[in-house]
Amino acid sequence: MKFTTNIKVLATTCLFSCSLAGCSDYLDVSDEIAENLTLEEVFDNPNYMRRWHGNLFNCISEYSSIGRNQADGFSGVWVSMCGETTISSAGWTEMTSGFTAATAPYQRWTALYQYIRDAHIFLERVQPKGTINDQYQLTEADVKRMKAEAKFLIAYSYFSLFELYGAVPIVTGIANPEDKGLDYARSSVDEVVEYIDGLLAEVIESGDLPETIIKNPSATGNDKYNLNEIVRPTVTAAKALRAKLWVYAASPLFNGGYEEALQVTNTDGKQLFPAYDANKWNIAKERLEELFANTDQNGHKLFTVMNEDGTINPDESYYQLFQSYNDEILWATGDNLWNGSTMEQNTNPRDCYTGWGYLGVSQELVDAYFVDNGLTIDDPGSGYREDGFTDVVNPCNENKRVDTGVFTMYANREPRFYASIGYEGKSWHIQPIGRPDYTIGFAKGEGCDNSSADNPRTGYLPTKFKNRQILYTGDYIKQWARPSILFRLADFYLYYAEVCNEINPGDPNIITYLDKVRERAGIPGYQELARTNKKNIIGNQDLQRKMIQRERQVELAMEGQRYFDIRRWMICGEGEDADQSALHGMNMNGYKDQPIGSATSYFTRILIESRAWRRSMYLYPIPQDEIQKSQLLVQNPLW
Repeated sequence: MKFTTNIKVLATTCLFSCSLAGCSDYLDVSDEIAENLTLEEVFDNPNYMRRWHGNLFNCISEYSSIGRNQADGFSGVWVSMCGETTISSAGWTEMTSGFTAATAPYQRWTALYQYIRDAHIFLERVQPKGTINDQYQLTEADVKRMKAEAKFLIAYSYFSLFELYGAVPIVTGIANPEDKGLDYARSSVDEVVEYIDGLLAEVIESGDLPETIIKNPSATGNDKYNLNEIVRPTVTAAKALRAKLWVYAASPLFNGGYEEALQVTNTDGKQLFPAYDANKWNIAKERLEELFANTDQNGHKLFTVMNEDGTINPDESYYQLFQSYNDEILWATGDNLWNGSTMEQNTNPRDCYTGWGYLGVSQELVDAYFVDNGLTIDDPGSGYREDGFTDVVNPCNENKRVDTGVFTMYANREPRFYASIGYEGKSWHIQPIGRPDYTIGFAKGEGCDNSSADNPRTGYLPTKFKNRQILYTGDYIKQWARPSILFRLADFYLYYAEVCNEINPGDPNIITYLDKVRERAGIPGYQELARTNKKNIIGNQDLQRKMIQRERQVELAMEGQRYFDIRRWMICGEGEDADQSALHGMNMNGYKDQPIGSATSYFTRILIESRAWRRSMYLYPIPQDEIQKSQLLVQNPLW
């Protein structure tokens, strides 16, 4: 079903984008307002007030761009910054060459304090305005809801700062921008978390937000949801953000695990990062259970497509999850770069009509996917091989085509692998006209090889978010509008498994919630693996932790979460589970007909990028120009 809605009030339709530079500048109003309208004029006009409010939503990060399109701290740059993907030519230079506090390109600091200030101005000045005959009329009910939304967006903005920088200044008022002595020190991590939590509690308890986006539980398709307002927060979205906040607060990076951060103090000696507090896991568990009470009551559940025999179709379930609005989505926008041609064409093979094929998937991500028996590729008895070629059914192809001569690395993998990865020898979702035997080729001499600068470098293309009805020729559809998912239930089920494991590794909810996600994915759960003596992790905290982390890596691949996950877990060092020092792929300088593993064979793992990982990168640097302008602001550790 096609997803259509006019969701987000974009910045291009808004007069009000304030600038943020130093400690005094980030409290200033925009030059455009100063030149054209006073604040009194803005907040005397219901249309201008609505547009001001709409601009606040631009604080929301958008992860659908996983290349360099619209690259900034609010885009999908983090997908490549953590080594899930890379791009053609120079690769992801910010990680190969490194960066400093002065050159770090994806800071959020400036813009988010701008939006926070704008939200406080809105809260102070907005009022009911207009008559019943005014199309922009703001009623008292409108104002209450918009104020609750502004508070939610302040909380979201602070969370976005927190997940990137840790401790940050909390600015609760609207200071005079003419005050040249304006300066702010960083609040501690605990203060930031409590402030965000308090704002969200106020929003949730206000009664001014709709409970959920589901407006008609008995309806089907788009009629079930209030899609004209999907970006507007609900109580469900606020509870989800509150739960996520506490999962982060309990995690090692923010909870005593980053030794260097424990030494960071403000100029007055105030400690910014706390020692370990086990009770934070308990609070996170409570917040997640509050969320689940809401989602259960309102009909949110994991999205599934059922076969005629009543079993789950894992391929269609995982594919369609990202193609239209559904019950699994807790919060989303419509600002998705897959909706038009941008990301679709960037991830198309060059020889399949319109496509550039310049975005690659790393071998590390390919190797993370499970085998169809539910084991990892490294588990004894998995059956995983890299020693030859075989026939593989492509479940994503319109005719479920049997692809012949496929490398055994890609055989007998789980459904999410086939839905997400375009590999050597895989047929397209629609066979090109007149080319019934077409398959993707990355080896020398093939259609998507490295003879052009537009190539994926790793020998893989991402297919996860692509629409399988699109073909850039003839009468096939050329675009498909999709929601851009910010929060979905599977994410929070895995958070819950993680939190329960940290509190009590014997808690049966750990395996229950892990297995909910694996069941939809079409692979055996850990209860079944233990029962059949194939693998038993149950009750072992370390093994459960590793498999929860692996499940998040696979289930949420390329959705913008892994960059922050592996940092809050602190597993990025060389030789650790999320080693960030190197990125691998297949040998695109090799040929298909050369012996597997040889230097001239495509079917050989090679190093694509050596990466400039340093422990300082667990937290992003505060922009150096902000540090230099301030007498109170201190830098993150090791920068």
